[in-house]
Amino acid sequence: MTHRKRWSRLSVVLAALLTALSSIAAPALARDPVADPPVGPVVLVGVPGLMWEEIDADTMPHLWRLAQDSAIGNMSIRTATSRTCPVDGWLSVSAGQRASSERQTYSICELPRVPEREGEGAFIPDYTEHIAYNADSKFAARVGLLGDTVHAAGGTTMAVGPGAALAVADSEGRVDRYFNGVGSLRAQDWEGPALVVIELDDLADLYLDLPVNPDAEVDAEDAAASDAEEPEPDPVQDADRLERLASVDEQLGTVLADLPPGSTLAVAGVSVEAGASNLNAALLHGIGPNGEDYDRGYLTSESTRRAGLVTLTDLTTTLLHALGLEAPSRMVGRAWDETASPGDFEAAVESLVEFNTAAKVVESLMAGFFSGLVALQLLIYAAAALSLKRYGGRDRKKRALALSVTRVVALGGAAFPVSSYLANLIPWWSAAVPELALPACVLLADVLVVSVAMAGPWRRDILAPTTIVAAITTVVLFVDMCTGANLQMNSPTGYTPIVAGRFYGLGNIAFATFATGMLMTVAGIAHILLARGHRTWAVAVAITVGLATLFVIGWPGLGTDFGGVIALVPGLAVTVLMIAGRRVTALRLLTVSSMAVVVIAALSYLDYLRPANQRSHFGLFAAQVVEGEAWTVVSRKLGAMLGTLGNWQMTLLSACALLFLFAVLNKPTDWRMGALQRVYEYAPTLRAGLTGSLVTALAGFAVNDSGIAIPALALTVAVPLTLAACTWVLRRECPPASAPDEEVRSGLEAESSNSRIH
Repeated sequence: MTHRKRWSRLSVVLAALLTALSSIAAPALARDPVADPPVGPVVLVGVPGLMWEEIDADTMPHLWRLAQDSAIGNMSIRTATSRTCPVDGWLSVSAGQRASSERQTYSICELPRVPEREGEGAFIPDYTEHIAYNADSKFAARVGLLGDTVHAAGGTTMAVGPGAALAVADSEGRVDRYFNGVGSLRAQDWEGPALVVIELDDLADLYLDLPVNPDAEVDAEDAAASDAEEPEPDPVQDADRLERLASVDEQLGTVLADLPPGSTLAVAGVSVEAGASNLNAALLHGIGPNGEDYDRGYLTSESTRRAGLVTLTDLTTTLLHALGLEAPSRMVGRAWDETASPGDFEAAVESLVEFNTAAKVVESLMAGFFSGLVALQLLIYAAAALSLKRYGGRDRKKRALALSVTRVVALGGAAFPVSSYLANLIPWWSAAVPELALPACVLLADVLVVSVAMAGPWRRDILAPTTIVAAITTVVLFVDMCTGANLQMNSPTGYTPIVAGRFYGLGNIAFATFATGMLMTVAGIAHILLARGHRTWAVAVAITVGLATLFVIGWPGLGTDFGGVIALVPGLAVTVLMIAGRRVTALRLLTVSSMAVVVIAALSYLDYLRPANQRSHFGLFAAQVVEGEAWTVVSRKLGAMLGTLGNWQMTLLSACALLFLFAVLNKPTDWRMGALQRVYEYAPTLRAGLTGSLVTALAGFAVNDSGIAIPALALTVAVPLTLAACTWVLRRECPPASAPDEEVRSGLEAESSNSRIH
């Protein structure tokens, strides 16, 4: 077949694929009309630090009754920093994008300043500082955009409290009507404003004393010492906090008593009140844009695609959506919607509380988990190096035992990432001490995976246990993405809504595990098929599994991982070419990668044609490209990727894994070539899987903002699996202590000639 005919057929396949994609996206191409505005005003009541575990019928009866006739959920409040202080939260509502205050430090949360009166309204003197600081930030948040959008549509704004003024002020720092507190409101004050924002800051005032000097500099060591000496108060046992919760509820009751009929009301914990971030409470009450009431369901949005979970940046879009206005493209949130909740109201609230518990536990254990992962991997490498060094010893039984133990431990190390996902099949967050239950469940899952790999007669094969661990890793994550990625949520190697890097689809660290597991799986399957002389079938299986993996990684609504597709394509191409016995050339890799880019661009464009409130990451990025704002995202991700090199744990793990792979496993033994080269003689397809994994890891490092974490986790799977195969070879070829050298060599050469796969 000529090259022209090949390219012609390739063009036909691509055209057919794009036509199919167009037909799938076609029903969503028409944009939804702007919803009719509500009869009454749209109202936001913001309560810093409000969480569902503190809301009950005794402490907050008004809020409890309101929640029973509303859509409820947890809200991720992550903004530009890891801790969302009150000013950060209100500025993020103003911008519809992650924003922050320049004045706040790691140890000090600033409370909003009281604005200056201007007739019925007010203006914020230092608002231009917030605008300038956030415009130059990595998120390029446009503070004042909410107020500008309402004013451009002819609406007026009303703020109650300094934080509320920050949220609804326009780009000139002005609010149409302003009141210091709920007690100042009269019934007639509700007439006229389209958007009303109310701040109830009693909880924040409990821990943050005014006035705060915004110019004060805090020494990092003093701040750390202060934090260590003053533990965060227990919100359940703190009597003063309970009184303030009751005060918040009383003020909310005043608002509810005067709220005009036909209003839409949102209540949200817009920030922390002190300490670390949690998932805060959120609810939406009243008539939705479709004319139906929000009632007894869970909140959800396209940003999270999860029942009972929304984000702070969604809140701004939700307010505009309720007003019948389209959100500007600079706002990244998606309007809240309602979906069914499990069981009765109390069960639904309990589920939200448990979800927050899981998120907090994973967040608190994340650093320790990765430190333990690094320590475990380095321990495996050190123990294996010691076992290989003792290979030439004279005690054959001890050598065999050491190699067998090393093989089991190596498989356990490779299974550790997937075990962190399988642990979520057990409701560890409901345990009395979830901080201990989570690692216990991870270890239990790890033992089960290794037991399956070593339980049957297949353990005598060089690649069977390795392939089983890799296949379990692949299948678990494949099924997880097809069923909503529930195992990745609140997993140490997945993602948490507190960090808020991703809420659905395939996370970057999970991608490294998934891609490596898939490539090592197809290598193991190809080993079996090539041993039976079925090279064509081996190539076909590799291509089929690889394409299925690419589909689930890249398809919007499943993996939705833009960078993952780009990173996996060259690694998959290398693996398939090596299994097929073809040379790996730059032209072939460039051709395949170009095809992938074309398909991704087509998917992104089709997703962009969907209504703005329904776009995934692909469509959002396409919109940023069309509107000339893509560089902000690209530069932010590039900076994040380069910044990961400062993570010494992941960098050390990557360096040690590569050193062990190419210096220890490839180092010649006292009497033969390196163990890795001997493995390639018995199972040459392992070279294909390992090489493809290394290529994908390198590409993933370059195109993902997780940077060095991608190769670190990929090597965490690939290197121990390779080590397990090496121990099989070393034990199989272990010479008797009394055998003369020439007899040993001739016997091994004869055995090797019968065992190699050509």
